[in-house]
Amino acid sequence: MTNLALNKPATQSSISEWSFGRRPEEDAKGGNNGNISTEMGFHTKREQDPWWQVDLGDEFLVYKVILYNRQHQAHRLRHFSLLRSLDGQHWSVFYRKIDSAIFGDSDPRPYVADISGDHPARFVRVQLDGYECLHFSECQVFGVPLDQATREKITKNEGLATAIPKGRDGYLTNVGGFSVFVDTRDYIPTIITALDNNSYERRERHLTAELLHPSDRVIEAGTAIGIVAMTAALIVGAENVLTFDANPDIIEHARQNFDRNGLSKILSRNGVLKNRRKIAGSDETVDFYIDKAFWASRLDASLTTPGIVKTVQIPIYCLEDAICTHAANVLICDIEGGETELLMEADLTAIRLIIMETHYAVSGETVTDAMMRKLVLEGFSFHLGHSGDNFVVLRR
Repeated sequence: MTNLALNKPATQSSISEWSFGRRPEEDAKGGNNGNISTEMGFHTKREQDPWWQVDLGDEFLVYKVILYNRQHQAHRLRHFSLLRSLDGQHWSVFYRKIDSAIFGDSDPRPYVADISGDHPARFVRVQLDGYECLHFSECQVFGVPLDQATREKITKNEGLATAIPKGRDGYLTNVGGFSVFVDTRDYIPTIITALDNNSYERRERHLTAELLHPSDRVIEAGTAIGIVAMTAALIVGAENVLTFDANPDIIEHARQNFDRNGLSKILSRNGVLKNRRKIAGSDETVDFYIDKAFWASRLDASLTTPGIVKTVQIPIYCLEDAICTHAANVLICDIEGGETELLMEADLTAIRLIIMETHYAVSGETVTDAMMRKLVLEGFSFHLGHSGDNFVVLRR
């Protein structure tokens, strides 16, 4: 493999008193000169989202980026994004590290970002996400030359990804670093506001990013528009996330968001999860009531319930079977009060971590308390540092 970045022109967002060069272009040379060590190759000042970038000299499809960290203060580079550009002016994020694992401190091995999908680039930028100094030892970039036919195909597909979906009204916005479609016809104002101000499912996103390991395999009950599933996919890989939602309309919205963000390999199912003891037969279905506020759609309603716009029949999936076939060890659950019935008699032997929003105002405190006691007796303990405000994190 040829390191496309080696000794190519580089620059960075700023210099500092610890920089080796007097200009950004001089200092940035230390980040791709082939001198791999535990020390820094360059050093920006402390600023918001500092970056280092390299000009590969030609257009390539990038499939791997390797970063060798500075051993001292290695924790500063926990969260970063990789951006690409064909002209050095218009940038797109094509990879993000959002977990809190530190690399390159006691263990000198580099961070290897394997890039899925087609990502054309002449310029590659490493951006630290947050307010901090950026420094590392070496950046290596690997890829294959980009031909004109492939370039045109990718440009066409990217145009389709940013287009308004057929039959829907709204616009695209950024939520947690993801491009998400805001449906102004089907989403209620509170949901639209939460999407616009980046507060939508913020707590779930934070817990997922903090607690998942790259080796985990995840089942999510309650897909909604897919933001938590996509957050998990950035850490464990899209093919290692299996998500369920009872609302057929909203899971289609989620799938469109998956495609839009290059995460189409996330596995999604329309249906209700039940534990094995609650399932009567293999082809069992259930009525599900769709609310105008998609998050309020539920099983325990009727067509005369305020807010309900229609009812659909959906399949039932066995939670234990899903855990087994997916080899899952993490469960993320936000099903608007259905968590007590799902988990009360479930076999969760294979699960190491549960991230759950409780809805005791819906299911009742007595039933919710009984579910918690059951989980503790099975060996789960409360993660007190992350539990609170209706959110519960259990681990073992």
